[in-house]
Amino acid sequence: MRLAYSNGYIKASCFWSVIRQTVDKSNLRHINIPDKLGSVNPYHAKKSSSLRVKALQHLSTLSNQEPLPLLALSIFRNANPYSLNAQSVIQNGKTLPRQFVKLTSPVCPDCLRESNYIRQIWSFWPYENCHKHKKSLINVCSCGEGISVYEDPIIGVCRHCSISYSELNSVEANEHHLIVSAWLGDSENTCLPKVNQSHKYGLVLWWLKLNQLNLFEFNVEDFVLFFSDWPNNFHRYLEKKWTHFYEFGTKPVAQANFKDIFGDLLLISLKLPSSRFSENIILPEIYGYLNDNVLSNSNEFLSLKINSIEAAILLNTSTEQIASLVNLGELKSNIRTKSGELLSLNQYAFELGDLFFLWQAGFQTEYSSISILTSRW
Repeated sequence: MRLAYSNGYIKASCFWSVIRQTVDKSNLRHINIPDKLGSVNPYHAKKSSSLRVKALQHLSTLSNQEPLPLLALSIFRNANPYSLNAQSVIQNGKTLPRQFVKLTSPVCPDCLRESNYIRQIWSFWPYENCHKHKKSLINVCSCGEGISVYEDPIIGVCRHCSISYSELNSVEANEHHLIVSAWLGDSENTCLPKVNQSHKYGLVLWWLKLNQLNLFEFNVEDFVLFFSDWPNNFHRYLEKKWTHFYEFGTKPVAQANFKDIFGDLLLISLKLPSSRFSENIILPEIYGYLNDNVLSNSNEFLSLKINSIEAAILLNTSTEQIASLVNLGELKSNIRTKSGELLSLNQYAFELGDLFFLWQAGFQTEYSSISILTSRW
């Protein structure tokens, strides 16, 4: 939209139409400029995004000044998902869950008064408040229509009533909402964990998975209270899970699976988006909790059953490597299989104690990178 103004167009839609006509008639027909401006980001491509990348490279040269950094501002698909195969996208080296990219962006009138352009962070959930002006972002114009900045013909002007969004009045932000927005906005003065941008969004996704919530059920206050006393609150959560099952479980602990007590904790904590201990703050705390309990006098904790997927997470390796460990006699399986038959990935064939001691003996790494088994031969 700013590129349209650089080329003398008042309405971005007119400029967009001219660009598409120019491309169709030139030798640049092997690039893909979509019908709508809101679909130009490469991650919207149904198949390959290479044609849209070429289109953005072409568009970036149309400015009368220096080439615009359109590729740096663009959002791309990412082949590496978050835990439980949650799709992710990349924007300028930052990874975030695809479901966190808003279809349309709210606005901060104060920011638009200072400089009339749409800030990209406004498009990423759960950033709902301007951490600079400490006010809530606005989703609805004073005329009652929803704000849709990618469909507005003029930047910062409502297409329904022609009022400038900079004239709207926003309200003061809620304290906990502001803490989250300031954290996502890279402010250092927050009570939330100091991790990189990609893992900040990963922690939000992890919290949703842990509590089985969707985006609309996300409670900002609960999130802030939980992570403001990290990792103590997480330790209390794990201990509460263990105590509850110990007292009210439907089966003896000796017959229980890890999932019976802790659910999908290992699965949702694996990739946030990294599994490296130096970046992923969840996994080290899980390992620390297991270590404290495995080394205690409670033998019941050692007997918790683990399947191949969970075993691969605990040993920082693959399920194929788990099968190799079983075949080589390095890992004991409680389920007998016929010659040449493989264990089902979901069979609870291992005990937590065996896996954890094996991890301590040789599989732990400083950065929790993938451990590859080499044959003793």
